[in-house]
Amino acid sequence: MYKDIELVMNYKLLMIFLLAGLLFSCNDILDDTDDTTTNGTDTTTTTETDYSKLNKWIYEEMQTYYLWEDKLPTVSSYKKTEPETFFSDLLYDEKDKWSFITDDYSSLVSELSGTPTSMGYSPAFCLYNNSSNVLILVEYVYPGSPAETAGLKRGDMILSIDGELMDTTNYYDLYSKSSYTVALGTYSSATGKLSYSGKTISMVAAEVAADPSIFHSVIDYGGKKTGYLVYTEFAANDSYLATLDNICDEFKNADITDLIVDLRYNPGGSITSAGYLASAIAPFATVANSDVLINMNYNDFLTAYFYYYEGENSENLVYPFPYNSHNLNMLTVYFLTTSGTASASELVISGLRPYMNSIIIGESTYGKYTGAFVMSDEDDSVYSNWAIIPIVLKYSNADGYTDFTDGLTPDYEIEDDLLNAVPFGDITDPQLAKALELISGQTAALVAKSAKIPSGLKRIVPDKMMVKKNLFVSKNDFMGFNNK
Repeated sequence: MYKDIELVMNYKLLMIFLLAGLLFSCNDILDDTDDTTTNGTDTTTTTETDYSKLNKWIYEEMQTYYLWEDKLPTVSSYKKTEPETFFSDLLYDEKDKWSFITDDYSSLVSELSGTPTSMGYSPAFCLYNNSSNVLILVEYVYPGSPAETAGLKRGDMILSIDGELMDTTNYYDLYSKSSYTVALGTYSSATGKLSYSGKTISMVAAEVAADPSIFHSVIDYGGKKTGYLVYTEFAANDSYLATLDNICDEFKNADITDLIVDLRYNPGGSITSAGYLASAIAPFATVANSDVLINMNYNDFLTAYFYYYEGENSENLVYPFPYNSHNLNMLTVYFLTTSGTASASELVISGLRPYMNSIIIGESTYGKYTGAFVMSDEDDSVYSNWAIIPIVLKYSNADGYTDFTDGLTPDYEIEDDLLNAVPFGDITDPQLAKALELISGQTAALVAKSAKIPSGLKRIVPDKMMVKKNLFVSKNDFMGFNNK
């Protein structure tokens, strides 16, 4: 049987290489001439940028790694097509909303490693007045960032930037400027109207240490000591894991009995960091036994490849709980969520559920059960700053749970209310209050009701921020694949 698999895989590889070579040869013949327009006796030649080498590399990588490789279209030409368009045309739109391409690889790496150049606040972009008008609600602010220094706070509402109202055509460009002044606004629940507060804040972007452990505390309530952690992103940065270690040690030393992890604004990130947080939370025996956190499934070719060469327990097919000496040995964990809780965050929640009580309080999560590579043709001096981030796998937990397209359903549904946001750790926060109620059995001292969010407010996510709603798996994890 294995011999048959090997023959099939070798045949498929041979066919890919032969077909690629045939296409490349044909394309060189078809596209050697420039576009020419004749008008009377005058002939005008238009020379376009030749992206054939870059596009060829993109197609080869997609043929090998793309989860929906069998849905790739036939390519008739690699030249003269903008890489963004070429890549977009390859995607399986029916299921793929997340694959991404960029011509700024270095900035992407900085962003994913938690050292972006930015103002240092997390924006919730919202349509309002049932129109194309856009406002920003501040989800949180990184300590030490330009935004914090300028006085911006969680829950602040931004109505305009540099005196310009935001709408669907300009809001992301305005937000992305390297320096600007914002005008803050307020919302009246009595009148249902927005108005300027008269306060303005000026900021200049700088490199931010975006450590995702932006807040933690030990809440002594109802006779229980509860650890509370706000974790905003799974950045690929070991120094941030060291911060998490220190927090876990602090929780241990405080003898916490329960744990609340706030993932409301966590869009995803590195599988390594997500696995590390899961191992900090899980029962000790689960981590000590290296139990399965997730199983990983690829396209038919790669899945067969790993089974054949590495076996069913291949590290490319099974991702166990990694060792973590700072493990908290919890039996129950409470997660606070919103629709922005995505990908690697959902992996942590669903991955823990076979081993402990993993309780969700808040809103249904985003619904992303796939993983991506960040791939750059670093050997090409011309196009080395281009990168593709294609979806290459989908994951399931140890019980086989996956395909949660509508997100993870909360056990207790409570809407996040940024219009009336309180500081992290404030026990009047409706979601935090519910968790403390479940832990302590007491509700009397909690003010858990929030004002109704206006029906004309609708959350939107710009395309350029969708890349963060990913689970990133290092291509280097494919041990020896390129050498076989």
